[in-house]
Amino acid sequence: MAQSIPPTPLRAAIDDLAWLAGSWYGHIGDDAIDEHWSAPAGGVMIGMFRWLKQGRPYMYEFLAIEPDGAGGLALRLKHFHEGLVAWEGKTLVRAFALVDLGDRQATFRRGGAFRSDQFIYRQPDDNHMVVVEELRKGSNLAIGTFNYIRGPADCGLWANLLCA
Repeated sequence: MAQSIPPTPLRAAIDDLAWLAGSWYGHIGDDAIDEHWSAPAGGVMIGMFRWLKQGRPYMYEFLAIEPDGAGGLALRLKHFHEGLVAWEGKTLVRAFALVDLGDRQATFRRGGAFRSDQFIYRQPDDNHMVVVEELRKGSNLAIGTFNYIRGPADCGLWANLLCA
């Protein structure tokens, strides 16, 4: 079994990710999803992800892209159930180093000897964003793809077709 190599952080500034800012709406099957990113300010970007199953909250995710202390950036996230009950526990946060940055594309990765995860954010044009989540555990790889369209901040979760 191949071992994953821990990620090597990339030196970058938060303004290099300004293209992420905005309100993004999509669906996974019949489930509504939305993700919102603030504009860069104070050296950070703050995000929120929401997933509804059958019209009810399934999970929330709070995100931050912030300096990693070594000249790079890290995506930090925490999952919550309804009532802001944390999945990862009270003090744990999942952190991913920025390891690749291109024209409207960023890859954040964390790794270890047995498990590695990565998020690839891609914006093919001004009104679409694709987020690919790859989860590897041993030789098993699970891939989730989230397709979004841009909407105004007050678009509303189900009105994304009207806001396109």
